[in-house]
Amino acid sequence: MRCFIGLDLSASEKLALESWRQQAMPEVLPRHMTKSMVRSNDAGSDTGIRNKGKTRSKKTKNATHNSINKNEPGVPYAVPAANYHMTLCFLGDIDRRQHEALMAELDALTAEPFTLTLDETGIWNGPKILFSAPSSPPDELMKLAKLTRKSARSAGIEVEGKEYKPHITMMRKATSTLPLPLFAPSIDVQASAFHLFESVSTPQGVAYPIRDSWSLEHNISIREKLRRGITD
Repeated sequence: MRCFIGLDLSASEKLALESWRQQAMPEVLPRHMTKSMVRSNDAGSDTGIRNKGKTRSKKTKNATHNSINKNEPGVPYAVPAANYHMTLCFLGDIDRRQHEALMAELDALTAEPFTLTLDETGIWNGPKILFSAPSSPPDELMKLAKLTRKSARSAGIEVEGKEYKPHITMMRKATSTLPLPLFAPSIDVQASAFHLFESVSTPQGVAYPIRDSWSLEHNISIREKLRRGITD
């Protein structure tokens, strides 16, 4: 199965991030809506499309069709809010032996909960994504990402060694021609667990069901928890 280790967002956090996306970049539509636009254009191909009393030619219609075709690399679409997540370690395809070894490694992993703030955005031209990210990633997040990569390697899984850059993918097929967001996000995310996600292709698009989860717990005494007001 094709997997990755990551953080999930709560329902309220996903809704807040999606609300920001809709307000800051209203021109970018979800993928299913771009498909509907293509079908609408197809329906009007034989008779032309009326626009302010004038009929657009078939040539003009075809140009419009091509500009919003979902296969065009320059036409961005919004990632569904249900798919928002922050990858800690991408695993790729793993077999049963690797999966069992990984479970044992992650069962032994200990890390503390933390809060991060999504307050900046950017575009990566390679994968063509627009993302939201914390401008100051907490040390606990960076440590957790390092530990999950170490666990994966100990389980015999090859993982990339490039610098970890925490982010949440908001849009795909994004390029430098995409208008900048009208304003930056400011959304707090509480991380109290990490998860093993599977990447599953469906007729409606990709989905990321959670297959296993591990709690993040404060590694301090009960007395210190009470002093700090920690209740978990």
